[in-house]
Amino acid sequence: MGKNWDWSYQKGREKRMGLEVDARMHNMPFDPRKIPLHSHCNTMQSYFNKGWQSVRAIDIQLRVDGQQSYKLARTALKQSFGESNGN
Repeated sequence: MGKNWDWSYQKGREKRMGLEVDARMHNMPFDPRKIPLHSHCNTMQSYFNKGWQSVRAIDIQLRVDGQQSYKLARTALKQSFGESNGN
């Protein structure tokens, strides 16, 4: 695989992870069959699609769990120590 193809594949994974995690965190619907346009180049789009489709349910769940753990820890620290950095 060429570097541009690798990049498109990675962008497909990143885009799906970002969109699906965001949808789950906000209790919004998400349809993984609706793959966004990444490139008008068929080869680049094909690798983006492969990256998009390579994301597994466990990948999403681990990211969501991590986001929720971060939010819970941040809330607990805020309650213990108050706001930080002037916020």
